[in-house]
Amino acid sequence: MTRSIRARLLCLALLVVCAGALAPAAVAQDRGAAAPAIAAVDAQASELAAIRQAAGDDTDGATGVEQKAELRDRAMAVGSAANEAVALLEPQLAAIDARLAELGEASDTEAPDVKAQREGLADLRGDIDSAIKRGRLVAADAKETIDRMIREINEAFSRDTFKEVASPLSPMLWSQVGARLPDDLARLGDFARDWRDQLPQAGPAPRLAALAGSLALALALALPLRRHLREAGRRVATAQVPSTRARRSALALWFVLVGTLTAALGVTVFFFGLNWSGVLTRTVRPLAESLAQIAALGAFVLSLGAGLLLVGQPSWRLLPLDDTAAHRLRPFPPLAAILTFLGVLLVEGGRAVGVSQPAAIVINYLVAAVYGGLIVAVLLTLGRIRRTHPDAANRQPSARTTLATIATLLAWACVAAALIAALQGYVNLALFLTRQVIWTAVVSASAFLLLVVVDDLCTTFLSGDSRLGRSLHVGLGLRRAQVGQLGVLLSALLRIAILVWAALLLSGPLGPGASSLFYQIGSSAEIQIGGFTIVPGAILKAAVVLAIGIALMRVVRRWLEDRYLPATDLDPGARNSVSTIVSYAGILLAGFWAISTLGIGVERIALVVSALSVGIGFGLQAITQNFVSGLILLAERPVKIGDTVRIGTEEGDVRRISVRSTEIQIADRSTLIVPNSELVTKPIRNMTLADPLGRIQIVFSAPIGVDVAAVRQAILETFAAQEAVRTEPAPSVFIDGIDEGKVTFKSFAFVGGPRQVYGTRSAVLFTLLERLRAEGVHLTAPPG
Repeated sequence: MTRSIRARLLCLALLVVCAGALAPAAVAQDRGAAAPAIAAVDAQASELAAIRQAAGDDTDGATGVEQKAELRDRAMAVGSAANEAVALLEPQLAAIDARLAELGEASDTEAPDVKAQREGLADLRGDIDSAIKRGRLVAADAKETIDRMIREINEAFSRDTFKEVASPLSPMLWSQVGARLPDDLARLGDFARDWRDQLPQAGPAPRLAALAGSLALALALALPLRRHLREAGRRVATAQVPSTRARRSALALWFVLVGTLTAALGVTVFFFGLNWSGVLTRTVRPLAESLAQIAALGAFVLSLGAGLLLVGQPSWRLLPLDDTAAHRLRPFPPLAAILTFLGVLLVEGGRAVGVSQPAAIVINYLVAAVYGGLIVAVLLTLGRIRRTHPDAANRQPSARTTLATIATLLAWACVAAALIAALQGYVNLALFLTRQVIWTAVVSASAFLLLVVVDDLCTTFLSGDSRLGRSLHVGLGLRRAQVGQLGVLLSALLRIAILVWAALLLSGPLGPGASSLFYQIGSSAEIQIGGFTIVPGAILKAAVVLAIGIALMRVVRRWLEDRYLPATDLDPGARNSVSTIVSYAGILLAGFWAISTLGIGVERIALVVSALSVGIGFGLQAITQNFVSGLILLAERPVKIGDTVRIGTEEGDVRRISVRSTEIQIADRSTLIVPNSELVTKPIRNMTLADPLGRIQIVFSAPIGVDVAAVRQAILETFAAQEAVRTEPAPSVFIDGIDEGKVTFKSFAFVGGPRQVYGTRSAVLFTLLERLRAEGVHLTAPPG
């Protein structure tokens, strides 16, 4: 045996010994890596068992909506954690399977270390596989628990909201209130005595001092400090900030932040002062906490109204209102804050005191009536502002006015529905509708402010002329147009986040049972159509989804056409192609989204489409051909917006390209609508596709004895006198021939585009004829 072979055998033996020594360590390392995920699965299983036990113990329905919502959230966390643990374990299971495959099948002659490694890997694989199965089972059980909690929350929400009580027109209600009034007054007295008995009896002077000091500090924060910070912000914005859109919106945001934070801080200080003085006893603490929260919310509403209206400062106002309208709307934000505070005080105070059911019903009626009156006052004021506006008669409809009209109609509808519900005895529904209208107005105003602020800040600081834009241009090599595009994109992303946040906030007053309205309708009778099971709730959801999808598509298209695409280097034709393709893609996605909401799967949609393909191929052949041709035109762009084209005997400019037809404006300003298949399958002359230059050609004849050099000079000077004639390519003059005692001249010149040819040629002929006639040159008709 040679020395090299002995060396190789020795190395192989050493590798086997090392592998045998390292194999148990590798298995132990794998087990240690999988242990946290396995422990997480076991922990989530225990947590889910506790959740299901708490949910299962509620046999008498004593668990409230808040507790059910908390159990739902805990179950969501359990499901997410279980899925994460399974996702961590699955790659480890695949790696172990690969290592077992490398080891091969077990045999009697294999080495002990290999056998031990296989056994360790098999045990570990069993543990991981068992943990994965348990994790998937935990996730499935968590989903089942979540569905159950949502169903119970929806049922409780529906039961409370649509609960029928005595109508305010019913004499029985008022007789019950009168009969229970002594008991309610006695409960109020007991509540006051309990609160008084719980007050500390020792050290009244320090407690009063703490109460007075906290009240003084709260008033100082809410009034002088707020006024000082507002004035400081106005001075900085006026004297030090450049005059841009961002200055105006940032100042409005500053007013809202200052007013909200100072008032909230003042309320917090006063609350702690009440606590330190011992006034917040066990009896009144829940009521005081609710009032403190609603007071902070009222301060935000007040500051939001002041920041948006800016009475007396029309140049800084974000809303499209004049000073008269701002003065008329000025009382409503503080009035809304005060009425909301009083409404919460009545409802929560009655609950804390424990008033009788008739008294609680009357309180709810009173609060709903106050809220409804506030909404009606605002709507009437807005209608008066709209009617008395100077441009009310000549105002053209727009997307903003349409949205405002829809919002106004919805608000009136909610007020009418609340009135009808209250008269029918559905006081909780009436209170819910009026409160939701007010909350929607607050959230919408907040979202409007944030949308304007975000857009102004992004487009101002991320522009080609800003300091940050110049830094990005120099440091990263971005073009100024790209910096502007970055600002527009960032603004769009942030505004989408704001809209999502607003949508989530709008469901706040709905409570955890926000989906109960659809749930109520969705529990009605089912409809069987060709093997599909459809319920009325699903149809309503699909209609809403389709409307939302189309609305979102239109918003995206408008944003592309008005904001993003103008910031790019694309020509108008390319912009039209992008916006059109995005528009139709959005419509298709909205349609598929709505169909999936009906519960119709993609495979069934494909089946229906394949069944209709034959009919589409024969009955809608022309439409399909034009549609496909439109996609080809938008993609290849042989014809684009702004091109001058000739189709048959008609010549004009392309104004619009859709997926079905193309609109061409011809010379008499009328519009020629051409199916797209004509542009794809038939010859068409595009005079601006390759070279946008237009050529002028002038042909005439003169007697044989004319001074040809003088004529040539006159033609060239006439061309040079026209601003539209280009110097490159330079104008040229040729003698085309001599025939029958005449010299035929042919001259050419170029202008910027085909649209300039006719007018420039006419101007050249006017000047040339006048000059040649003055110089005594007699022209004749060219031969032929």
